Amino acid sequence: SKTPAVIYMDNDFGREISAGFIKRAQKLGAAIVARQVYKFPGEKDFRPFLTRIKEARPDLIFAAGYYNEAALIVRQAKELGITVQILGEEGFDSPKFIELAGKDAEGVIIATNLDRDDPRPVVQNFLKNYKQAYKYDPDMVGASSYDAFKILVAAIEKAGTDRKAVIRALMDTRDYNGLTGKLTRFVKGEVVKPVQFQIVKDGKFRRHGVVDNPEVITPPTP
Repeated sequence: SKTPAVIYMDNDFGREISAGFIKRAQKLGAAIVARQVYKFPGEKDFRPFLTRIKEARPDLIFAAGYYNEAALIVRQAKELGITVQILGEEGFDSPKFIELAGKDAEGVIIATNLDRDDPRPVVQNFLKNYKQAYKYDPDMVGASSYDAFKILVAAIEKAGTDRKAVIRALMDTRDYNGLTGKLTRFVKGEVVKPVQFQIVKDGKFRRHGVVDNPEVITPPTP
């Protein structure tokens, strides 16, 4: 993308993830042609924001929101005749997004951490067992919680129950092969691991690609 537009919710998550996208896009030479911020919670009519974006003629729209907002953004963009690629983030990663957006979800790409097409048994067994237990497909929150719990248990087994020792053991975690990918290490309390890209195809999230460039996936340091 050379001329992306950005629309995001006015909370910490929306501001931070959009700032990261903008910074990286500009570093790669892109010009941000429109930036739109919507109130959260409560916004339901995204047409004014999307109309301004449409007038800027972007070649891609990066949208930050949770699945309710995401579904409305996607549906209303289609209503306005917007046809450029929409790129979402992990807030879109829910079967509810696809349910609410319907056919308008087709082709939407999201950056997340759960690759449904990963053939490893840990992934495929999780997908199967989760759906059997809860009667709906898992999302990245369920997958992340699974990994977080397993990593915490491993740290407690290593360090005992002393709080500081457990924290040290967590921060010392290296090359953990988890459900959401290989966690290389922690930086500033954030994990360093590949970012999965999924695309909505035939009403399901499917593998689209992966980003494992250390410069991109490593949290910035002061």
